[in-house]
Amino acid sequence: VSKSVVGNIVHSRNMNPGQQALLHKNGYLKRIIKGWYLFDTDLAAHGAGESALWYESIWSFIGQYLHSRFKDNYWLSAEASLDIHTDNNAMASQIVVFVKNGTEQIIKLPNDMSLLLTNGKNVPSEVVEHQDVRVYSLENASARSVPASYKNYPVSMQIALQAANLDKLAEALMRSKNKASAGRIIGAYEALGMRAESKKLHSILSSVFDGIQIKNPFETAPVEIAARKKEAASAYRVRIIWEKSREVINALCSDKKPGFDFFSKSLNQTLDAVNELYVHDAYHSLSIEGYAVTPEQIEKVSRGDWSPETAEQDQNTMNALAARGYYDAFNLVKESLSEAYKKEDLSYLIDVGITQWHTALFSPCVTAGLISELDLAGYRKGPIYIRSSRHVPPACEQLMDCMQALKECIAAEESFAVKAILAHWLFGYIHPYFDGNGRIARLLMNFLLIVGGYNWVVVRREDKKEYMAALESASVGKDVSPFANFIMGMAVGG
Repeated sequence: VSKSVVGNIVHSRNMNPGQQALLHKNGYLKRIIKGWYLFDTDLAAHGAGESALWYESIWSFIGQYLHSRFKDNYWLSAEASLDIHTDNNAMASQIVVFVKNGTEQIIKLPNDMSLLLTNGKNVPSEVVEHQDVRVYSLENASARSVPASYKNYPVSMQIALQAANLDKLAEALMRSKNKASAGRIIGAYEALGMRAESKKLHSILSSVFDGIQIKNPFETAPVEIAARKKEAASAYRVRIIWEKSREVINALCSDKKPGFDFFSKSLNQTLDAVNELYVHDAYHSLSIEGYAVTPEQIEKVSRGDWSPETAEQDQNTMNALAARGYYDAFNLVKESLSEAYKKEDLSYLIDVGITQWHTALFSPCVTAGLISELDLAGYRKGPIYIRSSRHVPPACEQLMDCMQALKECIAAEESFAVKAILAHWLFGYIHPYFDGNGRIARLLMNFLLIVGGYNWVVVRREDKKEYMAALESASVGKDVSPFANFIMGMAVGG
């Protein structure tokens, strides 16, 4: 059967009935639609939509499914094509697919997603294959974008236009004979501060279109950020998101001032206050991630009454290992605060701190022999997906660029409220490690809150639903306000 699995997807015709029944009984086959299955060894997931592997495999499924039905006589809409080209991390709830001489049909997928198949007459010559799916080329997808694309997906449109080859874009607009789109794109380049591109495109297209009406299609002013050569699209997206979100957070936090001056207050006093929160913070941070810990177990770890070499009863307990790792990471955050108090460079502390905290979280598992020390070397080496979320973290090949972009954004930001909120959200958005991302994101946020003079924020397990919904609103809904209000409601005041 393994030879018939492509991109974690298998069709029932490639299995005999006995194999299919056995694999299904043992939980390895998760149904996507009739006849199509996700091949997944995660036995805790009962359906394809519950599996972390589903979002890794979705484009593989779509490509295989559409090719099996229509061969090369299908292609994705301009909007879906741009999502793929610009590494849009929020999966659309419905993906529009054109089919040559097709009829309209909706194919329901897991997690309330669907494919909308619709008639596309003839296959356009500008369709290419990308990530095993037939899509418009970047330039042709941009040329075919409608006004709503600039309103609903401004970041994707900005990334697309920054990355587009101007000559190919001009050719695509000429072939489409879409004068209105030409006016929007010329206006978009002007709005992006790319005056030369705007002027050159206008000059080229004026020989084809008479009286082009140039219009800025962006509803809100785009953030002008120069594209960096060879930087991953996801990293560029991080920079744009930061700049757009900081304005929102600054407006929301205008009346939420720091409660103390970190550098004027006694360091011992600050560290004592942080230390008093340890048990409370560790209990809730670990509980949110699904660990069955108790305050008593956490206090036991903090007293030093635990060791993976001597406590045989705890050695095989991931809960105890997680508690020990969190204790070590928490203490390293306090050391980072001490260094910050001595005016050590904040960028350096964050860069080193993230690595130290992640290593500390999982060193007990290495000592106990449950994972290899190689697992702690660098960022994740493969894809990762967040259960019950339509947000898909960037591919592992893009992590270095994404994390560099995030660290530079944190360093350049003046407001510590903005630093803390966006550092937490975007660290989780990037998800650089296979595990521990939530805990590190909260530690990073609290390190920045304390240096900025705000309270240490404990996200309680009772508030997990609201917390996760706020993060989903930011990552998928592109609205950071619920998350900013959630955090700052605890970061200020008594």
